[in-house]
Amino acid sequence: MDRRSWLWRRKSSEKSPSGETESLGSISSLSERFSDDQQWFYHLEFNQDGPHHIVWIYTAVDHKTLSNHNVRSPEVTSKAVQDDEHDDAVKTLSEKLSEARLSIGAKDELVKQHSKVAEEAVSGWEKAENEVLALKKQNEALTHKNSILEERVDHLDGALKECLRQLRQSRDEQEEKIQEWNSNKSELENQLAKMDTNDALLVDIRSKFEASEKENSTLKLKLVSISKELDLSTRAAEMASKQRLDSIKRVAKLESECLRLKAMSRRANDSHSDSGSFKTSEESINNSVGKRIFGPSDEIDLMDDFLEMERLAAIPETRVSGKSVELGENLRKVTASLEIALNECQMQLNVSEDRLGQTMAKLVDMKMKLAVADEAKRDADREFESMRAKLMDLTELLDEKELTLVQSQNQLTEADKARRDAEKEAESSKAKFKDLIELLEEKKLTLVQSQDRLTEAEEAKRRAEDEKAEAESRIERMERELEKLRSGILTLQKEIEKEKRFSREAVAKCNVLEVEISRMKSDPDSQFQRSAIVEEFKINQDKELAVAASKFAECQKTIASLDRQLKSLATFEDFIIDDE
Repeated sequence: MDRRSWLWRRKSSEKSPSGETESLGSISSLSERFSDDQQWFYHLEFNQDGPHHIVWIYTAVDHKTLSNHNVRSPEVTSKAVQDDEHDDAVKTLSEKLSEARLSIGAKDELVKQHSKVAEEAVSGWEKAENEVLALKKQNEALTHKNSILEERVDHLDGALKECLRQLRQSRDEQEEKIQEWNSNKSELENQLAKMDTNDALLVDIRSKFEASEKENSTLKLKLVSISKELDLSTRAAEMASKQRLDSIKRVAKLESECLRLKAMSRRANDSHSDSGSFKTSEESINNSVGKRIFGPSDEIDLMDDFLEMERLAAIPETRVSGKSVELGENLRKVTASLEIALNECQMQLNVSEDRLGQTMAKLVDMKMKLAVADEAKRDADREFESMRAKLMDLTELLDEKELTLVQSQNQLTEADKARRDAEKEAESSKAKFKDLIELLEEKKLTLVQSQDRLTEAEEAKRRAEDEKAEAESRIERMERELEKLRSGILTLQKEIEKEKRFSREAVAKCNVLEVEISRMKSDPDSQFQRSAIVEEFKINQDKELAVAASKFAECQKTIASLDRQLKSLATFEDFIIDDE
């Protein structure tokens, strides 16, 4: 460690400055031991032997001696008196030096204590700064916890409102479902009653439909038989009409042939008898035209006769005369056969006409019956179709009603089941509602407690914020004071460097003074010179002592203020711990 020196000088009549501790009182009491007519100074030196090794050099001078020495001349003062005074002064200085060493040791201890206090103040300031940071963190944690509690309270309030809303909604839905099920039940009962009446109507309609089907079947059988008879009558009438037409055609053809044969016979025969007979036959033929219808065998004979007559007509006139007789006979035969055939045909025609009349009457009757039957059939068909359509509609309606009945029964079963479930759910909902009400009461109580705690926490937060602001202001003041203290320490370090230089100079001067003192001990004539040097040194020491005392007083004031602030921070920390 570098060599340090610190010069102190004090008059015995001076008192310790304000703001010094009690340890400085020992120095003041020590200084009072000296007489008022003496001055003293001591030299504090830090050697390189150790950081706290102190060497004190103390010097005391009698003012009277100095004043007398100043008045008297060295020539007047005797050597003996000077030697005695010098010896007394040396003894006194030795005694005072020992006492000063003791006081300086106490002062050194005091300086050590002050340095420790300064270090403790710095560490306390750092600790206070850490505590302030911890308080900030605790404040942030409390704020975060408060916000979390507020969010949780809001969430619980919203959840409670949602539960109440869902409960009211479920209750309304259950009531609506119950009303809907009751209305469906009444509708199903009405539909069942209608279906019962429809079943009775359906049974009646079925019986009527079966009776109409039986009647329709009998009418169909009658219609078939009448249709068959009508077909037979129609066929017979058609055959009779065909035969009549054929007979008319053949009679017309025979008449034309007879006329042609008559003409030929007129040219061939001159006899009147023949012509008369032929005329008679011609008239008979003309009278019977349109009234005869030949049978199948007569038609064949007539055709043969016609062929024969054509063959005779084709014979030349030379041969006609020879055969005219034969032709007349043949003609009479033909005429007789024709008359017979004509009579038979007339009879057959009458019979056929009678049959045709009967058949036509029957046909008209049958047509009337057929028309009536057709009308009845059409009515029966229309009624049948309408009945079948009604039956189909009723069948479909019955199927639909049966399906609806099954569905209604299923719905009724489901409705009963749902009603029971709804009743159970309503009971459970009531229980849940009671639980929710109890939970709501608990939550309200918890909310009130939380609000009280929140209010207390807010008040504590406000107090903590106020105390935090106060602590921050104190910390700022402490920081400013610490900056001042640091600047003062830097200034003190600079002053210490200066004092080191002054101490080195003072050591050199002290060595010179020691040499002079030793020389003065041997040479009494140098007493006056020594007193002048001591006076000069005293003036310098007074200045240095005043500066050092003022700086030391400022340091003590700063240390005292730091102690007070540390105590206030300690009480603030205890208050925060009690609040937590």
